[in-house]
Amino acid sequence: MGTELQRAGIGPEECHELWNATRADRVSAIHRAYADAGATVLLTNTFQANTTHLARFGFEDRLEEINRSAVSLARKAAGRSRFVLGDVGPILDATTRAEFVDFKELGRVLVSLEGVDGILLETCSDPRALAAVQWAFHRLVDIDLPLLLSLTYHRSSSGQLVTLSGHAPESFARHAERHGVAALGVNCGRDMDMDDIIEIICRYRAETDLPLFARPNAGTPIRQGDRWIYPHAPETMAARLPELVQAGARAIGGCCGTTPEYIAAFRNVLDAR
Repeated sequence: MGTELQRAGIGPEECHELWNATRADRVSAIHRAYADAGATVLLTNTFQANTTHLARFGFEDRLEEINRSAVSLARKAAGRSRFVLGDVGPILDATTRAEFVDFKELGRVLVSLEGVDGILLETCSDPRALAAVQWAFHRLVDIDLPLLLSLTYHRSSSGQLVTLSGHAPESFARHAERHGVAALGVNCGRDMDMDDIIEIICRYRAETDLPLFARPNAGTPIRQGDRWIYPHAPETMAARLPELVQAGARAIGGCCGTTPEYIAAFRNVLDAR
């Protein structure tokens, strides 16, 4: 969603989530493009729609308006044949930048996403994300939805696949189910390629029977003028999907740089299996 909003003309200092209320036509067009490409799950434009982030722009009092608009736009594009997930990025403490310090803030965000089919906590790194899922699972009794968790990884200086907080895939896979995670995934990640994503899914599968999903980037972008160029072509990434499925992935999508053209290429490969 973020890179598609950039392609739609959003400025570098604009609040992406505000466009749900002020540029609804452009957000709707992005959703429709992915639906037309064959996506069966759409994500709301709410990655950083929390009061801590919105306060940077002076919009903290518009959380409910922004998120309700986001759900409505995604739901309309999804129709009756597709699912909508409420997208929640790591809610960072304004001072320490630690993830999910304030569970009450998480609760406000989740309640404001009424009408989705599930919640996706994505691009997380710290085990605190597991505690956040557990809190939501047990404390938010008015939200009876599957809670999906997706982590982001990188190669450490010693070459190990770890999250930004230094934790290996196994550390999340071993504990996800007992914390209430309905499905475990991987997304984003600087300098991560399909080999890395496949390895993470394999390592997850060795530790858990939970449904697994993967949303790789189209590579790490390179700045050319006023544009970001992603190095991996749709067909190149799509050709690796059978390996990803064999590793254990039961749902596949894309993260940064994966335009609707990528999803269409993915759809063709998966439909041919």
